[in-house]
Amino acid sequence: MSINMDDLKKVNVDTLTAKEKQKCYEAFVAFDKNVSGYIEKDELRAVLEEMGQKPTEEELIKMINEVDVSGRGAISKEDFLKIIAYHKMILQTSDEEDIKLAFIALGGNEDKSGSVDRQKLINVIQNEFNLSIDLNRLIKELSPNQNELKYEDFRNLLQN
Repeated sequence: MSINMDDLKKVNVDTLTAKEKQKCYEAFVAFDKNVSGYIEKDELRAVLEEMGQKPTEEELIKMINEVDVSGRGAISKEDFLKIIAYHKMILQTSDEEDIKLAFIALGGNEDKSGSVDRQKLINVIQNEFNLSIDLNRLIKELSPNQNELKYEDFRNLLQN
């Protein structure tokens, strides 16, 4: 994943939950072997080597420079939090786009208007993907008494 520095600088770390922030701090401490408050090149190398990777000097410098918002030549706790928040934002954007494309493929409109036929969705999930989920029950919980799913209900069904 290539990181857009302008986007990274704009990321709000408050999109992370308290639990996510705590896990980030724990991971950061595991990387920060010399307890300097920064993940430096040698620390990053050691962690990557523990994971079976053999990064070159150039790769390590590129990795750090790609996420070093502060410009120190190392990754600060704040940089680390921003990286995690950025990754979360990218995943959410990607998930939303995938859901929209599935909605369109099943008969909805590109502007998220229209709807998806309940039976068509059930047939695709059960016959094309061979999943044995009780979709009728899930759909009834979201859209009782409807044979069509609007975008919001479709998205909620796929995200839950």
